[in-house]
Amino acid sequence: MGKRKIVGHDGKISAMDALIEQKRALRQAMKVKRAARTYDANEPSEICVHLAELCLQNGATRVACYLPFGDEPDTELFIDWAIENDIEVVLPVSNQDGSLTWVKFDGATEPGIFGFAEPIGETAKLAGVDLIVIPALAVDTSGSRLGKGKGYYDRALAELEEVAPVVAVIHPEELISSIPTEDHDHPVDAVVTASGIKHFTNRLN
Repeated sequence: MGKRKIVGHDGKISAMDALIEQKRALRQAMKVKRAARTYDANEPSEICVHLAELCLQNGATRVACYLPFGDEPDTELFIDWAIENDIEVVLPVSNQDGSLTWVKFDGATEPGIFGFAEPIGETAKLAGVDLIVIPALAVDTSGSRLGKGKGYYDRALAELEEVAPVVAVIHPEELISSIPTEDHDHPVDAVVTASGIKHFTNRLN
């Protein structure tokens, strides 16, 4: 049974409903493309190099990142590099209410509410980090980000009084021309792929 579209009194789909449908369709298309791509064994190390470059050039001593799941771009080498270089890493734990709890990562994990590995350890704060590295399904050439649709990261960023520079990590072909956005969608300052770094603002060197 298909999803029912909400229409106005004039029988037309509202602009917001149309935008949400466009995002849903794009999200599904990007998931299909990502699932079909061939794994590149060099990609994790190349991503690590670029994220490390951002940390070093911007003097980051405390960063937020994510543990990759499934076909998400791999950040584990970067997390290892950061810890080995005395950079504190905080990682998210997903909660049933749609919020994220942040944990200072020491290597310990357990399955989270969605079944994939999430960190366990000392609770930390997202506030005060120097760099926030988040996943995305796609980013467009203006810095708009397409997430998986659950809104965890947008809510976490919206709670901050001051947001550190935000970097999304994607595969090279997921940098696309345009993404439909809603008011709550938080843009990113830069995107990292295995191919390099693309800046959208001047907040990062």
